[in-house]
Amino acid sequence: MSRDDLWFRVACWGVIASVGGVACDSSGSDVTGVPESEAEVRAVIEQFGLRPLPEIPYPDDNRHNPARIALGQLLFFDPILGGESAPGLKEAAGEDPYRFRANDMSCATCHHPDFGFADGRPLSAGVSGAQFSATDLGPGRVVPGLSIVTGEPLGIVPRNAPSIFNTAFNGQNSASPTTESFMFFDGRVTEGLEAQAILPITSRDEMAGGAYGEDVAQDSVVARLRAIPEYVIRFAQAFPGEITEATDLEIGHVGRAIAAFEREIITPGSRYDQFVGGRYDVFSEQERLGFDAFFGKGLCGDCHNGSMLSDFTMRIQGVGDDYEGVHPGFLGKNGEGGDFGRFHADPVAFSNQKFAFRTVTVRMVEKTGPYFHSGSARTLREVVEFYNRGGLGPEDISDATLEGAGVTRDRSIRPLDLSDEEIDAIVAFMKTTTAPVQGGPSGMDLTAVPTRVPSGLVPPGVPTPAGPGPFLSWLTDAVHR
Repeated sequence: MSRDDLWFRVACWGVIASVGGVACDSSGSDVTGVPESEAEVRAVIEQFGLRPLPEIPYPDDNRHNPARIALGQLLFFDPILGGESAPGLKEAAGEDPYRFRANDMSCATCHHPDFGFADGRPLSAGVSGAQFSATDLGPGRVVPGLSIVTGEPLGIVPRNAPSIFNTAFNGQNSASPTTESFMFFDGRVTEGLEAQAILPITSRDEMAGGAYGEDVAQDSVVARLRAIPEYVIRFAQAFPGEITEATDLEIGHVGRAIAAFEREIITPGSRYDQFVGGRYDVFSEQERLGFDAFFGKGLCGDCHNGSMLSDFTMRIQGVGDDYEGVHPGFLGKNGEGGDFGRFHADPVAFSNQKFAFRTVTVRMVEKTGPYFHSGSARTLREVVEFYNRGGLGPEDISDATLEGAGVTRDRSIRPLDLSDEEIDAIVAFMKTTTAPVQGGPSGMDLTAVPTRVPSGLVPPGVPTPAGPGPFLSWLTDAVHR
């Protein structure tokens, strides 16, 4: 089915669901009544390709491997991947390397299970988020902070931290995990989780701070890991035949290990999955109304379809940034108080895609707010209200601004005339996608924060234990500076 045909069918369905009258399908025949029967529900499910979560797709070089998943979990929570987390840097700055945690950064600092594997902030704090308590996380982190290396302010990350729930299925129609797996809001990574996992390490704002430049960041992290005996052993166990000694460990192994962990964080078995699998009695009356409105009058199914409830396309919607409200004076991604989205991924190739952002999944949205690339919607109701007003509110990007950038708003973004009851019902429907994270190998809890990691540093959210840091034996090694 072409996109134009899909849009036409969704628009016609919206007329049916909203007025219960007569409309036409794409062949021109008359269709009467609001969908009520199981046959009509199945027709919607088929039309929009709605399916329960499939089995995890694995790339050939990163198949399911319990040792690798366990290693990836440790790396994900270990601040040793953060530039300014290194004990030597802190000691040189006159700080207690075990107890000064203000600039500690791990992947989990901004993607923590307590916040739906995100951080609960409109814009991610990154290295800049000072921790005045050892367990400060998410909104409890305070910006801006200073680099312990240069003393200069560290900028906040100009976008909302996306959750890693179900990223195993990111891509167009949950396709190949290596060629169409769009990552980040601007889709700048297409090679999958393995490539995505190692990019934040190089970013000054996200993880590196002032410890080193982008060109040497990955080599510096690898040098740190090679110097930790437990990591060398664990990498050898996770990559048999590839790693036998420290010098065999490369940045690609780090990416594959973290990706192996992230790929397992999926949430099958939600009530939504049961519904589209044929159990039509699992929804309340309100949730069923939300289902009808979501795929009908609300036009949500134009973008949110398939097994992941996303087509992963880039859309120009005109969502406002609200940078001034989040952090006064912040100039945003484009340096002018805004964010050009897809354009920033490649200004030449995507010169005509300013303000375009990747369509995100609806799955698990109950746990992953704030919403949109800028975190400008604090609640799911605010998300639906944006679409209901057609992006034409004073807080949204105006048509004139879009036209001035040489682009136009996606045609599916237009006033919808949803009632309060329908808005609340759509929110209730979206929450039916919530489900627990499935268990890992041998009952491994993928949402558990390790109480210790091989570096001896303290994972985010874990109180600093009493006594000296266990890393003191390698504290003075030059590679940790």
